[in-house]
Amino acid sequence: MKKILTFILACTLFISGSVFAQEKNPDKDGFKAQYAKVVETADGSDYGQILVEDEKSSEDKETQKMFLYTKDILKIDLKTGEVVKDHKFSKGEKIQYFYKNNTPVMMSYPAKMTPDVIGINAEDPKFSLDVDHFDKDGRGVSNRLVIKVDENTDFQNLMGEKVEPQMDSDLAVLYTVATRSLPPITNPDKVLVLNINDKVVNLSDYKLEDKDLFYLRKYYEALGAKIEWNNDEHLTKISIGDKSVEIKNSEAKLQIADKVVDMDGFVVEDGTSYISEKNINEINEYLLNK
Repeated sequence: MKKILTFILACTLFISGSVFAQEKNPDKDGFKAQYAKVVETADGSDYGQILVEDEKSSEDKETQKMFLYTKDILKIDLKTGEVVKDHKFSKGEKIQYFYKNNTPVMMSYPAKMTPDVIGINAEDPKFSLDVDHFDKDGRGVSNRLVIKVDENTDFQNLMGEKVEPQMDSDLAVLYTVATRSLPPITNPDKVLVLNINDKVVNLSDYKLEDKDLFYLRKYYEALGAKIEWNNDEHLTKISIGDKSVEIKNSEAKLQIADKVVDMDGFVVEDGTSYISEKNINEINEYLLNK
C-alpha cells in the first residue's frame, strides 16, 4: 500500500512540475530578483557606483559581491511605493534589485552590472515588489508572481501619470497582500509600466570633460539597452526591444538597418568606447523613434 501511495505522489509531483514548467514563456525575457546589503558607496563616482553583497540563500556556499551602477536607474521606495529620483545609498542599507536574464555582467572582481530597478528601504517594507515580464493573463514569466488586474488597478508610467492597463509588458508591481500559493497571486496596489521611451536620461551626464564625446556603454545601459561585444569580429551591438544597430569598432563604422555611416570621432581607449552626439542621435532615431 505504501509503495502505491509513493508512486501516486511521485507521479503527481512530476505532472505538476511539468505543467508548471510549461507555463514559462521562452520567447520573453524574465527578470532576476536579488536582495542585497550595501557594503561600500563610491561617493566620488559620476555613475553612482555601489558595492553590494547579495543575500545568501540556502544553496549558496558563499555570498557574492557585485558593483551596481545606480545613476538614472529606476528606484522605488518600498515604504511609500513611490519612485525616488535622488537617493543617497548608505553602508549597511538593505536593497532589492532586479535585472533582465540577459543583462551583461562585466567580469571584473567584483563583477559590475547595471540593474533595471532598485527597491530601497527593503528592511521592513510596507510593499512587496516584483519586476518581470507579465503575460496577457498576468503571470510573470519568471513564475514568482501572478497579478489579477481590472479597470480599477492603478497603472502608471515612469512619469507617475495614470495609463491604461498594459499586459504582456515589463512591469514593476507593488503589492501588500498575496495568496500563499506557488506562485503567489495578488491584486496589486500599483503597477509601473517599464516603457523605455518614458525613461529620462540626461546625455550631458555621460560626456567626457575635455572632449565632445560620450561614454557609449554607460549611456545606453542607463537607457535600458542591451550591449553585446563580439570579440572575434570586433563588433559592438546595441539592442532595444527587437531593434539593434552594430558598430564595427576597428573601422569606426555604424550600421543602422541597411545603412552604413562613418563615425566621426569614435574612439576606444583602454577598452572603453566613446561616441559623438551626432552618432547617438542617429542611433536613437532608429532604436527609440526619437
